[in-house]
Amino acid sequence: MTHPKPISETDLSLARQFDALVDMLPGDPAARRAAFATFEKTGLPTRRLESWHYTDWARLTGAALPPLPADASADVADASYIADPLRNLTEINALSVNGALTAHMPFPEGIEFMSFSDGMKAGNPLFDVVGTVFPDSTDPMVALNSAMYTDGLAARIGPGLKFPLPLQAICVIGARKPGALYMRGLLVVEAGAEVTIIDGLVGPEDVETQANTVTEIVVGEGAKVEYVTFNGVGGKTEVFTALGVHLGKNAMFNTLNFALGGRASRHQVHVTAAGEGARLGIRGVSLLSGNQHGDCTLVVDHAAPDCESRELFRTVLDGSATGVFQGRIGVRQAAQRTDGQMASNAILLSDDAAMNNKPELEIFADDVVCAHGATCGALDDDLLFYLQARGLPRAEAEALMVQAFCGEVLEHVSDENLRERLNGIVANWLKARAGA
Repeated sequence: MTHPKPISETDLSLARQFDALVDMLPGDPAARRAAFATFEKTGLPTRRLESWHYTDWARLTGAALPPLPADASADVADASYIADPLRNLTEINALSVNGALTAHMPFPEGIEFMSFSDGMKAGNPLFDVVGTVFPDSTDPMVALNSAMYTDGLAARIGPGLKFPLPLQAICVIGARKPGALYMRGLLVVEAGAEVTIIDGLVGPEDVETQANTVTEIVVGEGAKVEYVTFNGVGGKTEVFTALGVHLGKNAMFNTLNFALGGRASRHQVHVTAAGEGARLGIRGVSLLSGNQHGDCTLVVDHAAPDCESRELFRTVLDGSATGVFQGRIGVRQAAQRTDGQMASNAILLSDDAAMNNKPELEIFADDVVCAHGATCGALDDDLLFYLQARGLPRAEAEALMVQAFCGEVLEHVSDENLRERLNGIVANWLKARAGA
């Protein structure tokens, strides 16, 4: 395959990797080549791309690590990082290693569940959805994933089915030497169904790795979905996650992204409220310390009337960490009576930490209620003094305030067990900070 002149040596390495793998990967090679051609128009994102202005991914990631094999027999018996914090939250319904399905518990009746490789080989029509949910196919990292993904997990929830307990999928980056994970996910929830999904990504602490995961979700008419993602990768990992969602009429979708791990991370969300009366909530908690760089970027596209969206992100930064929030609510002309509210709030626990906020509204309808806001600052000195005056040491007073700050987001998680565990992760992070 002839490639245009690459922008960097890293882009050239990616081109070589792609050429060596394309005919061995699942799916249509022609579609993969088209996706890689889209990626090559820009290469790895830099500040020259407006949507990546605060996150120079090419600089943050450096060299292109070789793709990790999607090997279901990979040995993760000593992978203690699986155990905390999500293990035993519920039984792990599905465990994948480097994107390949390794083990799974029986799923409730009415769920169609499979790996990408198996489903594509069988010609399952479920996979006709792949690549249709993201309206902006020019995003270089999504295009790179479309070209390079080795495997992934897919599920269809049948119409009218309701599950009282969360379904949990954990993906392990199984690496003993540096490597890159490219994984795909697909979830189709049919009309009237209700489900909670926990999607965790974990990896080794002491191995340099990269992860690029893209998930597409279709929520049918009147369906209700809660989707919680957890980034628990190691401190030598750069992780990009993208979530694309399409909502039908009167659908409800709530998602929470909990970002804890990674040397550099970007969580990217694009939700299209395509059906009248759709309701959605997009929320996030990020705990960043040391030299971590964490980016949350989202686009909410109100395409139909009488829809509601709520976006709330809380970021806590310590050390010399850098946070980014970019959020845009778009309201099309046909989307009358839209109600959209977006807020990003950050606490800086160190003078060396930094936060970049960029909320936006783009409105073409005239009957709407939309607002956005962003705040960034240190903990309130008066409140700290009040707590200390009542006998709390400063570290405990700070921890109490941060716990409450994050708790306002986590209280939207409907499953009590999951909510308690996520609050526990915040508490453990604060204890580690106090003991550092």
